[in-house]
Amino acid sequence: MKTLLLPAMTTLLTMLNGVIAADENQQQLRGWFAKQDPDGDGRIARDEATGLMKRFFNRNDSNKDGFLDSKELLALAERLARNNGGNRNGNQNQNQRSYASDAKIRSQIPEGVAVELNIAYREGNKAWQLDLARPKEVSASPRPAIVFVHGGGWVNGDKRAAGFIGPALQYASNGYVTVSVNYRLDREILPCVHDVKCAVRWLRAHSKEYNIDPQRIGAYGNSAGAHLVTMLGLSHTEPTLEGDGPWQDFSSKVQAVVASATPTRPSFGNGSDEVKNRVAPMSYVSADSPPLLLFHDEADRTVPVVNSDDLVKALKAAGARDITYKRYTNNSGHGVFGRNAKETLPMMEAFFARTLKPLNRSKKSQD
Repeated sequence: MKTLLLPAMTTLLTMLNGVIAADENQQQLRGWFAKQDPDGDGRIARDEATGLMKRFFNRNDSNKDGFLDSKELLALAERLARNNGGNRNGNQNQNQRSYASDAKIRSQIPEGVAVELNIAYREGNKAWQLDLARPKEVSASPRPAIVFVHGGGWVNGDKRAAGFIGPALQYASNGYVTVSVNYRLDREILPCVHDVKCAVRWLRAHSKEYNIDPQRIGAYGNSAGAHLVTMLGLSHTEPTLEGDGPWQDFSSKVQAVVASATPTRPSFGNGSDEVKNRVAPMSYVSADSPPLLLFHDEADRTVPVVNSDDLVKALKAAGARDITYKRYTNNSGHGVFGRNAKETLPMMEAFFARTLKPLNRSKKSQD
């Protein structure tokens, strides 16, 4: 089997810088809310703003409604960080402009890999698309698959984020079929869950076409993406979470999950308490959990480490047998995965090889 990380480590480390930048923007956002949103409604009113936020309130209040919401504040964070010139407002189409074009992705395809871009896993919304990569070499046996789900607080991000599309291409060069998924950006979170589940069902529905083993599908996500892939692993027994999308005859369950900085009890958004409970991975803890590899740092101020602590404790108490938890204490914060990439990347590679690769790995068709 080819080694993924040794030849690709420098490339992947560079790609993860984009993930770290997005995480830092999210951390900035949560800090503003903690200090200037005393009523906890997810918006900063004019009379709540302080300091420079108050001074430049009108400039940042792009829709002139008298409030700064998460979309406007994320745009501000990105401008302050000089990230792509900022000026994104959460709109799906505008959001995509900051990410790699089709031509750019095609220029980055590793040797021996074929890609199909912007596949609609459901019709009717440009958010319902994925990019797929797979080895060109014909395999006598079905291949394992990995679903990559971007983060961004459920209201930002894109399947072309470097920390997701880049590794997806590299894993395809190592024998996996991979998809990087877009979903509706929605503070209620529930539509995001519906969409990623639909994407997995689509993948299973097309498993013969792409020579995928439907019993060997894994998923990786960071932050909000970590929440969504953890839901893919744990909440498959709840039919109401499947949404109204197609491919309902197929399961949305994945057989292995890698998640970093995971919100296991999402505490913000526009949903009711009932909805928040429905979209919380903690609500679906059971003994038949798939293998999980979790990363978190105790200094994470965006998603407190207690989220992963409590999930791991509950899973082990329920009898889950394959839970690996790397709890960092090196002040790597919400960017835990990227800032510890020399360790997290090989751990992730080994985990997916163990949980998704076939036992007889010596066969050339499975390399």
